[in-house]
Amino acid sequence: MDQKVEQHIEAALAKVREFFVEAATAIEALKDNERLPATKLAEEIAKRHGMTQPQLYPTLKFLFDGYPEAEITRGAHGGIKKIRPAKTDGGT
Repeated sequence: MDQKVEQHIEAALAKVREFFVEAATAIEALKDNERLPATKLAEEIAKRHGMTQPQLYPTLKFLFDGYPEAEITRGAHGGIKKIRPAKTDGGT
């Protein structure tokens, strides 16, 4: 592959990583069972980068799907909810 193309890909991936880090930072800041609408999060990040929520959301969905210790639900009352696994007493 052409070096210019490889550099372009690396620059684009760095930008996507920046979006993911911003979103993950917001998700990690949630308290247990606190909910954050995913579209609102996408809108806030998009505004900081001169984009719109519909432009950014599909990219962030890759991060949201399967996000550890979080529940993602759809709809008006959905969003990203931080959940922590129940602590066990170590089997005693």
